[in-house]
Amino acid sequence: MKVLAIKLRAIGDTVIWTSALQALRETYPSVEVHVLTYASNAAVLESHPAVNVRHFLKTNSRLELMRKLWELRTQKWDWLLGFHATTSLCRWAWLAKPNNMVLHHHSWTKTPRGSQPVPFPGKLEDAISRDHRVLEAMGIRGNPPATRIVIRAEEKEKAEQIVAKEIAAKGGNVSLPRLLFLPGAGHHLRRLPKDMWLPLAEKVRAEGLYQPVVVVDKTLSNELNLKEECAKLPLIDNGNLREFLAFISMGQRALANDSGPGHMAVALGLKTTFAFGPGCVGDWHPYDSTINPVYRVAVPCRAQGPRDQEKFQFCTVDTCSHHRCMRELKIDFKTLTAQ
Repeated sequence: MKVLAIKLRAIGDTVIWTSALQALRETYPSVEVHVLTYASNAAVLESHPAVNVRHFLKTNSRLELMRKLWELRTQKWDWLLGFHATTSLCRWAWLAKPNNMVLHHHSWTKTPRGSQPVPFPGKLEDAISRDHRVLEAMGIRGNPPATRIVIRAEEKEKAEQIVAKEIAAKGGNVSLPRLLFLPGAGHHLRRLPKDMWLPLAEKVRAEGLYQPVVVVDKTLSNELNLKEECAKLPLIDNGNLREFLAFISMGQRALANDSGPGHMAVALGLKTTFAFGPGCVGDWHPYDSTINPVYRVAVPCRAQGPRDQEKFQFCTVDTCSHHRCMRELKIDFKTLTAQ
């Protein structure tokens, strides 16, 4: 069987997608799985055992998508699977000329033309469950596997050398298990304020049960002035996305936002505590909260989403004078550092 699996979303969504890709592989071990996603997501799926071939789009241009689907029509697909499908994909997926097709546009209650019907179309549910509805439409059922990112041994070795050197340079303990602080998020209002997470990191350092390490991209590190602020905390802020993933894999626990780095940490096996602000926790925390706890407070200014399902409410403002959804979080230090 030959399958073209498509998900045209951000990096965190791509990490979540790995659960469905793994389920497809486990159900049909000999299936030939091709994926189509944005080039910016390439590092997430590199070396993944569920994927045979990766195809990429450089932009979200409708024309580029149409050209790529037309180019891929020569492959003779048994199935085309559209996960969290865009409207453009629902309209133009037929260009790839698959024998069978499943398209799940999560906000549509109707079945896209040419698609096998998806169970419970339009139902509000978490992102992993939503992806697995696509597999149910082709007859695959069962408990979703964990999300997964694969880091090669040589990548881990290089990352360990860099992280250990930084820990030693800051007078830390290389042999302690590591608690990573991942302050990045795509929107500034989804970031736990620096004056909230930095004291937690300092407290972890003082307690001595875990070695705190801050892992962040260079742009945000400069914006937050972390070179100066993390004078006593190991700070890793260099490298491309693949190296960033390898750095995260060096930890055992993490504190993250509603963000791509948080999903990466879970997929790399870290017990991850999430700080949720304006985002939709019903969508974007598809994990067991006893393993990966989530902190979120109900605030009236989450104006979007259904009024009768609070966990699916969210906020999309670009500026906020109070940031209550983050400022009112009370992250329990004992939960964060529980052995």
